[in-house]
Amino acid sequence: MTRKEWKIRATARLSGTESPALAVTLLLCHVLGIDKVALIAHSEEEIPPRAEAELDALLERRLAGEPVAYLLGRREFYGRDFSVNSHTLIPRPETEHLIEAALEFFQGREEIRFLDLGTGSGCIAVTLAAERPSWHGTAVDISSGALEVAGANAGAHGVSDRVRFLQADFTKPMPLVGDGFDLVISNPPYISEEEYAALDDGVRNFEPRSALVPGPEGLEHPRAVEAAARALLKEGGLLLMEHGHLQGEACRALCPDAYWMDTRTGLDLAGKDRFLFAVRRFSV
Repeated sequence: MTRKEWKIRATARLSGTESPALAVTLLLCHVLGIDKVALIAHSEEEIPPRAEAELDALLERRLAGEPVAYLLGRREFYGRDFSVNSHTLIPRPETEHLIEAALEFFQGREEIRFLDLGTGSGCIAVTLAAERPSWHGTAVDISSGALEVAGANAGAHGVSDRVRFLQADFTKPMPLVGDGFDLVISNPPYISEEEYAALDDGVRNFEPRSALVPGPEGLEHPRAVEAAARALLKEGGLLLMEHGHLQGEACRALCPDAYWMDTRTGLDLAGKDRFLFAVRRFSV
């Protein structure tokens, strides 16, 4: 079967799924080791039998609802490819707003120390270190599988010497007291049980539930992030935390004026509440 023929057949089979033509193109490029230009230019080439069998297997997994990022084993985030698997969430474009806010707030600061709570694939910590070669960070996750992926991503992007990975539950005291961070940044689990039940099957059936749902309310882990940031941030340090689009007011309420200033909600490109921005208050 030629590349063109397989693409037409596979796209038809994926009809009704999200972006079927794009998914098929990505699978072909991934398995054949070519780019989109070569795929188009040489569309009449025969697919080797072994490659066709691999493509067919991936197609069946996609038909079962598995996200394309898991089929490819990677997802782009802030212009870089990150390895992902079933131990990690798939990085979302909305999370890039945390990166942009951190870079803007610390513009001109050559050296800072940051703490990434619930690092998952490591996309936040690795991106910050890659964007700012003098920044150093600690990335925390409870999952050893996620930390293995995050460590590999740090190595792939040349920042292993500046990002330390720690297996810990950030909802409990961590061995970090007194370290004094300039930035605490997090995309924690924040989906309530009720919201989780309404999620797309591709998310519920394949992405790790523990990285999505902190408890019935959805604010259990955001509350823990604020507590950790309050204890570990330097005065004048920044807390950035992603949250659900209906949680802006509730997350601001987690930050009492006695400890925080300039508390506000950052918006995503759709104009929806997306992340908490708060500065650790200076002592009087």
